[in-house]
Amino acid sequence: MRVLTFCILLLVAPIILAQKRVPNVRLSKAHPSVYLAFDHQAKIASMSNGEIEDTVWLRLRNNTRWPIILDMNGVPSKAYGDAALFWDVLCEGREPAIVRCHACSFNSLRPGHYILFTVPRADLAKGCAIRVKFSYGWEDSSREPEHFVYFYNSDLPKGNSK
Repeated sequence: MRVLTFCILLLVAPIILAQKRVPNVRLSKAHPSVYLAFDHQAKIASMSNGEIEDTVWLRLRNNTRWPIILDMNGVPSKAYGDAALFWDVLCEGREPAIVRCHACSFNSLRPGHYILFTVPRADLAKGCAIRVKFSYGWEDSSREPEHFVYFYNSDLPKGNSK
């Protein structure tokens, strides 16, 4: 009986100890692994046509212990945030407006850091959302699953979700 108990302990102990040593994937347990958060809303000249438009500034935060990779371009000034990201617009009852970069860079966002970027307010109209594609630093981009992070019109603060 003692031999059987000892054998069971030898089999189970490494599993229990290994489970306790695995760190949480998320740096903050209160937030998702990768998420978008509202920063502010204002009017600024569009980067595409120069016309003044309502714009939303969002923060994409990497809340994991590993870097993530994002497609991005530079911005004309810090007024537009840290970089120009690429996103798809998803609206109820419409086909998604999918935008991918053709001449951009793939940059790493370190664990615990964020990137500030702008989105035309029209892309977050009622019933709409945006999604930003990202990958984890260890992934080979050719055959890995796609990952997206979403921001919905309903995520805007009250009074901004018209």
